[in-house]
Amino acid sequence: MANLAIKIREAELADLELILAFISQKSEFDGARHLLAATTDKLQETLFGNRPLVRVLLAEVAGKAVGFAMFYPSYSSLLAQPCLWLDDLFVQAPMRGMGVGTALLKHLAQIAESTNCGRIEWTVNTGNAPGIAFYEKQGARILENIRVCRIEGDGINLLAGK
Repeated sequence: MANLAIKIREAELADLELILAFISQKSEFDGARHLLAATTDKLQETLFGNRPLVRVLLAEVAGKAVGFAMFYPSYSSLLAQPCLWLDDLFVQAPMRGMGVGTALLKHLAQIAESTNCGRIEWTVNTGNAPGIAFYEKQGARILENIRVCRIEGDGINLLAGK
């Protein structure tokens, strides 16, 4: 691993285009480009509106953003504690394996620790072997007995009785 000077900072309103570019790159990496519906307007409202729903960390090397982490608070009734949900973690291909992802996770762990979070959780695609290996190296347990459940779009409307 290279000995890079990695700076982690909170995203600002001026970073909207950059955040959208990272989300687009991650959707491409995940093979889900066809699902991308994010826009700068939507991101502005959800990240920087009156009631921000999510926070973004940017990783910079030599003043250039090379990765991001998007997260928000969650809660565990079993722990009776707040938690953090890591929605996205992405590092541009040329910078992978150089400590950028580790720096983002370390910063997120510091946020979790300072806000008394009981855990940090996220999903990883079962076909992403390098990602799984990376997360395990960071101390994550990959839970085999839990599956993601999802209702979206028309399914939400149908369930809501519309």
